[in-house]
Amino acid sequence: MPRCKKVRCCRALANEIIFKPTGIPLSQMEIIQIEIDEIEAVRLCDYEGKSQIETAEIMKISRGTIQRLLNSGRKKILEGLLHQKAIKLKNEHLEYTEENIGDDMMNNEILRVGFPTNDEVTVEEHFGHCEKFAVFSIKDGEIVNKEILVAPEHAPGVFPRFIAANNINVVITGGMGQRAIDLIKGNGGEVILGACGNIEDILKVYLEGELYSKGSACAHHHHDHE
Repeated sequence: MPRCKKVRCCRALANEIIFKPTGIPLSQMEIIQIEIDEIEAVRLCDYEGKSQIETAEIMKISRGTIQRLLNSGRKKILEGLLHQKAIKLKNEHLEYTEENIGDDMMNNEILRVGFPTNDEVTVEEHFGHCEKFAVFSIKDGEIVNKEILVAPEHAPGVFPRFIAANNINVVITGGMGQRAIDLIKGNGGEVILGACGNIEDILKVYLEGELYSKGSACAHHHHDHE
């Protein structure tokens, strides 16, 4: 099935730009290319101080896409700075195929944010231990629907498949195993760790663009932990 394309509004560069460390010929360096939409998201959020919601409105894309662009753009910049690699900015790919978002999500710009929970009020701090998922549908920064989904029986890989099958773009939880993180991200999802407390309070902070992943994968559990 052909995938929909989504035009992203970005500030065009006058020319191709390459930043590199001094003293090392460019021919001997690895070059990291930052896509124009990645640098635009970083510029608007980190340089101009706009919220992720404001940036999403300016770039005409979803809040979830902004989060992904920020993550990838910041990682590339740091990789260049920390490992002495050249960074290239170039005008291209102004029209994209959104490979990681379901067609309904793209057409309606609906973002689905899921929280593991047992009591439907507070976030379960261990992703793989929850009995339910509270799933919020977000459009234009506003909550348009809330669902409570019963979690499947736990087994390795089952929860990430459940997340993908229910078109949940973002999972916010306290902790999660690395395998589950990799599976969710491999399906195009986003994982935010380190959350605790009231779900709706956390969601409010997320929608304000102020919620950041603070945790790391649960390395102390065995390999099939989720």
